[in-house]
Amino acid sequence: MRRVLEVAVREFRTTVLTKAFLIAAVILPSVMWGMAILLPAVLHAPPKALVGTLAVLDPTGLVAPLLAREFDAQAYLARQAQQRAALEAALAQTLPAQFRDSLREQLTRLLEAPAPAVELEVGGSDLDALKARLRTGELLGVAVIGEEVLSLERAENKAELFLRESVTREHLDALQGGLQRAVVAARAQREGLDLERARAVLDRPAIVTTTVTRKGGEARENELTKLFVPLAFMLLVWMSTWVTGNYLLTSTIEEKSNRVIEVLLSAVSPLELLSGKILGQCAVGLVMVGLYGGVGVSAAFNFGYAHLVPPEKLAYLGLYFVMAYLMVAATMAAVGSAVSELREAQTLLGPVTLIFMVPLLAWFFISEHPNSPFAVAISFIPPMTPFAMILRVTSAESVPTWQVAATTVVGFAGVWGMIWAAARIFRVGILMTGKPATPGELLKWIRFE
Repeated sequence: MRRVLEVAVREFRTTVLTKAFLIAAVILPSVMWGMAILLPAVLHAPPKALVGTLAVLDPTGLVAPLLAREFDAQAYLARQAQQRAALEAALAQTLPAQFRDSLREQLTRLLEAPAPAVELEVGGSDLDALKARLRTGELLGVAVIGEEVLSLERAENKAELFLRESVTREHLDALQGGLQRAVVAARAQREGLDLERARAVLDRPAIVTTTVTRKGGEARENELTKLFVPLAFMLLVWMSTWVTGNYLLTSTIEEKSNRVIEVLLSAVSPLELLSGKILGQCAVGLVMVGLYGGVGVSAAFNFGYAHLVPPEKLAYLGLYFVMAYLMVAATMAAVGSAVSELREAQTLLGPVTLIFMVPLLAWFFISEHPNSPFAVAISFIPPMTPFAMILRVTSAESVPTWQVAATTVVGFAGVWGMIWAAARIFRVGILMTGKPATPGELLKWIRFE
């Protein structure tokens, strides 16, 4: 056991005490958080007013006056005030105070655009002549409103808008939105309806969802957070296991190519060397989980989402990380011992990686339906067990306790089987050079006594 620990400590130190690991595990998270804070302020540009002449071809005579009202400065400022009030109400109902204040500042910038100075040119019927004026830049755009768009029995619900080059996305949205609102108001006027009262009737109320926790507390829920929390846990497990697994793969190939492995095997047995390398990289993975997970947990507490990361979910994170890591490490160690170059390893890893990726590709379905037959089935199929289960146990719907216990037994049975197979491949392949082994040869090595 002492020699296994010595190999583990050596593996841990040669991985952690490198610039690459320092950048990946410490500097990169810090840069990501710094960019999230600074980029919105750096990239913010003051909005420009919408200025120009808009030609309107409106044979009905109903839309043009209402379109002029849409671009009236006073009406525009009043509409901005209404949008700000709606934004405040939505943020207050769905987000905690700490996050709401910072997000409000970013979103209200979208409503800071100055009032437009758009003049309407109504009349005329020669669209080609108006397009020619667009090409010269004399006109901002041409709106074409047909009779059919105002009819309730219309075959197509569309109006046409021709614009000159270099119109920004914000100005395009303003022109399209104004034209849409003017057409809707013209329809209501034509049918004798009070548009504002109709909008008030059809305005859907916001539904505030509050979760009553087992400990007696209450916490407001947001559907997006409930959906992406399982993904965050799963990505943390995925990233930590595959990054550390790749460290194990590359170190094994390098030591084999440089013949350092022969020196190591003069002091320890192949099984002790394999055990030490897996144990050392497991410690590296735990460091990464602690660093990235700590950032995530602290962010959840700061933004008022502490209830989304209760202690039992953190315990599951540790359990399924260990299970997933041992499966990935067994795969990487076996492949690394059977090849002499990293390029050769990719050929053997391809099919195995696809099996590991099934829960990642199906994360949305599993998070939404954690107790569906598909989710339950892949939970009992190593090596997909840990990745499927971390999605299931961190979703909003509870998972039966017997399934958690049963999949844990099945998962660690799969770990034992994979490490046993990896050890048999490792003892044969670690000293072999030349042509890389094929999948068929790996199966022979597993059966070799």
